[in-house]
Amino acid sequence: MDDVTRTQQNNLADQTTSPPFNLPLVSVIIVNHNYGRFLKQAADSVFEQTYPNIECIVVDNASTDKSADVLQDIATQYPDAKIVRRKDNGGQNLAAKEGFEASSGEYVVILDADDYLLSAFVETHIFVHLSLRVPVGFSSSDMIQTVDSRMVLGTVSFLSKYVRSGRGKSPGLLRRIDKSAPEVWPLPSLDASIETEVHFVEPRHTGDWMWAPTSGNCFRRDALQLFLNNEDLAALRLATDTYFLRGINAVTGSVVIDRPLAVYRLHGMNAFSKHPHLNGVLSYDRNSPSDPNQLARKMIIDHLIANAQFFLRKMPSPWHYMNALKAVDGAWPRLPSPVPGCRSYLAGKIVAEAATLAPALGFFNFIGLLARLKAAPHVILKAWLNRNKEKRS
Repeated sequence: MDDVTRTQQNNLADQTTSPPFNLPLVSVIIVNHNYGRFLKQAADSVFEQTYPNIECIVVDNASTDKSADVLQDIATQYPDAKIVRRKDNGGQNLAAKEGFEASSGEYVVILDADDYLLSAFVETHIFVHLSLRVPVGFSSSDMIQTVDSRMVLGTVSFLSKYVRSGRGKSPGLLRRIDKSAPEVWPLPSLDASIETEVHFVEPRHTGDWMWAPTSGNCFRRDALQLFLNNEDLAALRLATDTYFLRGINAVTGSVVIDRPLAVYRLHGMNAFSKHPHLNGVLSYDRNSPSDPNQLARKMIIDHLIANAQFFLRKMPSPWHYMNALKAVDGAWPRLPSPVPGCRSYLAGKIVAEAATLAPALGFFNFIGLLARLKAAPHVILKAWLNRNKEKRS
């Protein structure tokens, strides 16, 4: 074989083993407000990931502690980090949105500044996403719970409860990317146990919470965009996980990964959890100002209804859209309705928005949905008649 032919074959081999594309870019958005004592550790955990294609955006929510000095240290040590300094504290969700707008990754992680990612977090989540046969909106992995710097638990109880139930086990859910297309996965293979550690959560699942807190999740960018364009997002200062996870799962489904890949830190200043999980005991104050879960669920329902035409175009059928609404409404505790004759917040909202929602859904779907929600017959009839009156006017 002459040298020219050998050179041509070597060039062809290089092209074959080096595809003209890269692993997905993952944007890790660190949201900080007065967590300067933890912030540097959070940033270090991002830059110590085993996954090579990451961008880090730190959004500071007008902190008044030593965060400014820590941000300068991060900028010096990690010149590629993007620092976003907000002039006012608009809450967790507006900060996450601003970080999202500064990002460009196909996948997004929202990391609370008091939490910490273990080194394999991003690599494992991306491996799972690239191996999944179902393109879900996010993956949620288990977390270690600590009090300050001491470990207390190796799991979050809600996720473990779902895993122990046996739900979500689906044969063939994963087709390992490192085996099916090894030339596009240049990283070491994950151990075989990952194949039994991924559990599917059906879209429109109605039931208990079964995901990790905010920092334990990895979102598809496309999925976050479905719920970020909410004009009322500023009203929800906390509960980033409740709003995005319940909303996205109702539309796309999700997976939980039965493997602790991050640390959830409790330190006495947490806005939600008051202590590590304890079986049979709530770790938060239900219905208190620090429990924004009900507001988050109302905002999901309001967003789905206000953008009904958009979601009806995006989702496979009106049936899928209506079941997504019911999934958010059906979670416990029930959201009360201010409309007499309606048993739930969703039913009352549908009645109030009959003029726009009825024509979008059509007669049978509109009436059928209110009937499924057990709205009183006279309320259903009045809603339809009022819709016709508004249409004529």
